Amino acid sequence: MTVSMDEKSSHTYIDRELSANLDSTDAFEGPEKLLEIWFFKNANSIPPKSKTLRSIEFKIWVRLLQLVKCQVLSMKQTEKMDAFLLSESSLFVFDHKLTLKTCGTTTTLFCLEELFRTVRDHLGWNFCLQGKINPYKVFYSRRCFMFPKKQQGIHQNWDDETHYLDQFFSKGKSYLVGRLGQTSHWNLYVTETNKELEAQYGGTNEEEDDETLEILMTGLGPAKAAQFVTTREPGQPVESDGEDEGHDLGFRVTQQTQLDQVYENVKNVSFQQDAFAFTPCGYSSNLVLDHEYFYTLHVTPEVGWSYASFESNVPVRDMSCGTQDNVNVMERVLGVFQPSDFCLTFFSRDFANDNFDKLGKHTQNLSNYIRRDKIVYDLDDYQLLYLRFERKT
Repeated sequence: MTVSMDEKSSHTYIDRELSANLDSTDAFEGPEKLLEIWFFKNANSIPPKSKTLRSIEFKIWVRLLQLVKCQVLSMKQTEKMDAFLLSESSLFVFDHKLTLKTCGTTTTLFCLEELFRTVRDHLGWNFCLQGKINPYKVFYSRRCFMFPKKQQGIHQNWDDETHYLDQFFSKGKSYLVGRLGQTSHWNLYVTETNKELEAQYGGTNEEEDDETLEILMTGLGPAKAAQFVTTREPGQPVESDGEDEGHDLGFRVTQQTQLDQVYENVKNVSFQQDAFAFTPCGYSSNLVLDHEYFYTLHVTPEVGWSYASFESNVPVRDMSCGTQDNVNVMERVLGVFQPSDFCLTFFSRDFANDNFDKLGKHTQNLSNYIRRDKIVYDLDDYQLLYLRFERKT
C-alpha cells in the first residue's frame, strides 16, 4: 500500500512558509488532548437542506485553531472528510462530526465556545438545551501528562478540565482509567448519547459500528526513535523532487518505517497520506483509506520523554476482508516503535465486535511485554477496553 509521488503531491493546501520555518526544538509534551464531537449520529441524520461541517470555510477553521494555539501545515480533502495536518497533531472534519487531536501546550478546549457559535451562525445548528449544549455525543480524553505544570490554564489539572466541560455539556461523566498513583493512567470525559436528535430530524435508525483504536507509547527504543530525527535546520532546504521539504521528508519516513503498511488493504480502496518531518526531530502523519477512515501518528522522539501515538477508526476486518485484526495492527505499530510501556484503548459501538474479545484475550501473553492492567467499561452505547503494558526486563 505504498504511496506514489503523484499521490504525495495532491494536497489541497500547504503552508510552505510554516513548513520551512517550524522549529520543534522546544517540543516536550507528547501526550495529546483528544476532542471528538458528534453533532449528529451520521451524515444522514443532518437536517434536510442543511449545510454541514465541511461547508465551513477554511479561514474559519484557521481562526478556531488559533484559539487552540496551533496552525495548519497542510490539508487533504476526500469525498467524505477534510484531514488537516497541524503544527501540533491533527484535525479531521466530516459532515456530521470532528476529531481534534493536539499535543504540546495547546489549549484544546478553549475553542468550544467559538466552535458552537460557528455551527449556530453558519450552519443553523443550535444544540442549546436549558443553558447547556447537547449534541449527539462528545468524547474528550488524554493520557496523563509528563509535565502537567507546563500546561496552560485548565489543562494543568483533569478536574479543572472536566469542570470546564461541564459548563458546556449536559450529562457528562468523567473517568480516571488505570491505577491511582501510576504515571501512565488515562482520563476520559464522555456525554450521554442524545438519541432524541434522530427522532427530531427524522434521521436514520441504522446501527452502524464505530470503532476506535488508540495506542499511546512512551520510552521508545533508541534506534526506533532515531528514525524520526532529521539533520535539516529550520529554513534549510533539502534535495527534493517533491513540493515541500518537510512533507518530502515525512513521506520518506513513512515509507522507511513502513507506517504506510499498517493495514492490509485487501479491498484495494483509495489510500492517501499526508506526513511531515519536523526539525530537528518529530513526525506527524494522516493516512486515509476509502475516503472516510483514517489512522494518524505523532512522534516526539527526544531522549528522556520520547512518545508516540497511533489512533485509527479503520474497520480492520472489513478493509482486510477478514485477514487481519487489531491485534495484528497493534503488533505492527509496536514493531515500529518498541516502547518500554504503552496503553491501548479500544472503543466499539457494536458489542459483538470480535476485535474487542481478541484484544482482551490474545494480548495476555504478548511477546516482550507484561500486561499490567485490563479494564472494561460499559459506556451508554459504547464498550471501552483499556489495556496497559510494560516491556519485560
